[in-house]
Amino acid sequence: MAKSFLRPSSITSATIDSLPAISAKQPSSAPWVGTLDNSGYDVSYPQCGQTLSTASVGFTIIGLNYGRPFTQNPCFADQWRWAQTHDAVAVYVNISDPGSGTAGDRGTRIVTDLLQRLPLNGVPIGTPVWLDIERANSWSSSQRSVEVIQTVVHGLTRAGYPAGIYAAPTHWLLITFNARVKIPVWLALGYYSVKSEGVAAAKRACGEVTFGDRSPSIVQFVADSQTGRTDRNIMCSDPAGLVVKP
Repeated sequence: MAKSFLRPSSITSATIDSLPAISAKQPSSAPWVGTLDNSGYDVSYPQCGQTLSTASVGFTIIGLNYGRPFTQNPCFADQWRWAQTHDAVAVYVNISDPGSGTAGDRGTRIVTDLLQRLPLNGVPIGTPVWLDIERANSWSSSQRSVEVIQTVVHGLTRAGYPAGIYAAPTHWLLITFNARVKIPVWLALGYYSVKSEGVAAAKRACGEVTFGDRSPSIVQFVADSQTGRTDRNIMCSDPAGLVVKP
C-alpha cells in the first residue's frame, strides 16, 4: 500500500530541552519577487456583513472555518474575493481537541476535512495555512494537543500547503505547555486603544522571541476602525512561505 501524506509513518514530536517541538518539512516556496507592504488585515466570520476596508495594505489572511474545525465561514467566498484585490493572501483554520478518540485520529480527521475544504473554496495548493490555536476551543492534555497540531501540520505540508501557528503566548502555554515551534509563528498581541501604539508594539515584537521559542513572522494587534475593532498585522520577515500572490 502506498504511504498516505495523512499517515506517512508513525508521527513523533522532536524534543528540545525535553519539551516537544512542532516541526515539518515545508513545501518549497519560490523566492518573493518585488516588494510587499508589510501591513495587513485578517478577517473571518465575525466580519460577515461588514464593509471590508478599502485601505491600501499589502496582505490579507482569511478564516476558513466558523470558529471550530469541520465548520464553514459562511462569508468566506466574498472575503476571499476581497482578499484577491491585495498583493498577497493566506488562510487560517481553527483547531481543537476535546479529547475523544486518539490524538492521531483527531488530527487526521481535521486535516482530511481541510484538504477537502480548501480546494472546494478555491484555495490552491501552495497557499499558506495558519493554524489558529486558542483557548476559545476545547483542549485536553498538552501532550494530546501537541500531537493533534503536529498531525495537522504534517498533513498540510505533505499535501503542498505551507503551515504556520497563530497563538497568544498565554494560550500556547496553557494548551501545549509551551511546546517549541520550528515552523513560522504568528503572534497575537491583543487590543490597543491607540492604533499607533499597536503598530509600535507589533514592530518591537518582530525582534523578540515569543511563544514556541521563536521570533514571530507576523504580529497581530487589534485596533478600532469605523466598522468596529479590526485585526491588523505587521509582517516581520520575507513573505515567502507566509503569504502567496493571488
